[in-house]
Amino acid sequence: MAKMGFLSNFEAQHGSRETKIDKYFVEVIINGELKNGFVAGIDHTNPMRELNKITDELSNSYLDDIVGRATNENIADYIFCNMGEFPIYKVKVEEFKKTFVELFDKDVDINGFPARLSYNKGHSLLLREKPDLAVNFFTQAIEKNKNFVEAYNLRGRCLKYLNNFKDALADFNRAISINEQFGEGWRNKGNAHLYLNEFDEMIIAFNQAIELMPQSSLAINNRGFGYFIKKDFQNALNDHLVAIEIDPHYAEAHYDKAMALKALGRRDEALKSLKESRMLKKTGKDTYAKTVMY
Repeated sequence: MAKMGFLSNFEAQHGSRETKIDKYFVEVIINGELKNGFVAGIDHTNPMRELNKITDELSNSYLDDIVGRATNENIADYIFCNMGEFPIYKVKVEEFKKTFVELFDKDVDINGFPARLSYNKGHSLLLREKPDLAVNFFTQAIEKNKNFVEAYNLRGRCLKYLNNFKDALADFNRAISINEQFGEGWRNKGNAHLYLNEFDEMIIAFNQAIELMPQSSLAINNRGFGYFIKKDFQNALNDHLVAIEIDPHYAEAHYDKAMALKALGRRDEALKSLKESRMLKKTGKDTYAKTVMY
């Protein structure tokens, strides 16, 4: 089996939260038997022309609008699937002097690419805090793959941010019906029940999320807030303490702990926790400092 490689590069703008410009190097390798003096019988000018066409498209663009969240993996996937007519063995994408990814033929589902691309674009928009736009891409992903668990989950998140809690809950339920072990689906389901004032169902969902993700400070702190809403302040405090033990830099957990302590009449301890929350946010050490929609 013979191999032949093609090289290209491009420079583009990217970033879901902070915009920056980087240079990328691309290597595409095809393989096959030698036929008529060419690997796999393919004139090398054809794949080279196609690769240059793709990198020209990516060059000087906003990558997130083309490939979705602009990770090296997503860029490699985009190039691989758009060159699917050739017997590609590997695509390598290197972000100049930083990181690189190698994507092999055995790792790529070309048929699933259209749904993945829609999902990636939706994910990028959600990270940019544009749920009203992101929701349409998740819908496209679902139309292309009816069992796309993550797409149902993130569309539900978009709907939650748009205050459409009933439809959000329906999406979380659909995600869980496809994969009962999907912990994030259960966590988001719990939050949807909270907004719908369905507190018993909320606790059940959070319990399931924590069983599946015992180290998720988000799920544990969410349940703690649920207990707080139910005025079960001691259980709320217990959960906030566990969340902080898992992630000491989780500012919201410190704030929620302060509210639970205040409700229990422990005002001095509450003030200390409130100060800790404010300090984490002020110094930028909060785990979710740059994340609004999580």
